[in-house]
Amino acid sequence: MPNEAKSQALRWLSQRSLSVRELSLKLAGHGFDTESIQNLIEELRALGFLNDRRLAEEVVRRALAHHEGPLRVRQRLMARALERDVISDAMASLQETADWQTIAERLGQRYDRDNPRDRARLMRRLAREGFPTPVIRRLVDKEGRDDVSGADDY
Repeated sequence: MPNEAKSQALRWLSQRSLSVRELSLKLAGHGFDTESIQNLIEELRALGFLNDRRLAEEVVRRALAHHEGPLRVRQRLMARALERDVISDAMASLQETADWQTIAERLGQRYDRDNPRDRARLMRRLAREGFPTPVIRRLVDKEGRDDVSGADDY
């Protein structure tokens, strides 16, 4: 049974990076016993096939490539069943390197911020992408606009 678990785990890992917890849950769901799962996880960690910190870095890189905000990035990390300290470290590193305003401005280039309808669409998009309210407001208020009605709704 351990070889069967290892074959299954390697098949999954060849398709997509998994966190330790994701792999454990998948294996448990397929009926493998806890002791076999723990031994296999230790072996895969030693071989470098399982690394939660590396996975967190991948998730962060991918999210930044898609111009996602910090709230969305945190959500993605949590969805991958990573441990809290791994998420905290990844977010701390991200806060040091990411300029959220610049990332939001890249998304904002697609919208006419002088048009109230486009401005509202931009605000909704930025909120959906996980940008904090202060970043959204700075972007919408940029260039001296005073008409930001509805900004509190987002």
